[in-house]
Amino acid sequence: MIQNVTSQKNNDELFFKKTVNGLFNDVVQSLNEDLLKSGFGLITEIEMDKKLNEKLNVNLKPYKILGYCNPKFAYDALQENNDIGVFLPCKVIVKQLDNSMVEVVSANPALLMNMLGNKKLSSMGDEVAAILKSVIKNLLS
Repeated sequence: MIQNVTSQKNNDELFFKKTVNGLFNDVVQSLNEDLLKSGFGLITEIEMDKKLNEKLNVNLKPYKILGYCNPKFAYDALQENNDIGVFLPCKVIVKQLDNSMVEVVSANPALLMNMLGNKKLSSMGDEVAAILKSVIKNLLS
């Protein structure tokens, strides 16, 4: 099952989302592999369900915040604006909805970059957004 996005333009959507039928860890593995093929490596991984259980003794379904980075894009963006690191790495969440459904969600980097009013950053944001949107759209297809 694919959740449709609201627009076809990268800079109009706040999130890119897809809901898939599959095992949580298989979805994470497939996402990692697909983004790696697109030049993005996993550099951070936060298991929010486990962290919140440790700190608050609450139980959540599996929920990961994954940070992906393409070194070339990151370097070029930092050269344009050395404060851009507050937006790095690109974050993607993977969350268990029920026993068989998993949702993958990414923020749209084009929106953030376009707000900065820098043409080079806007162009990079559009490129990264196109990659993330494509990977998420085609995940487990």
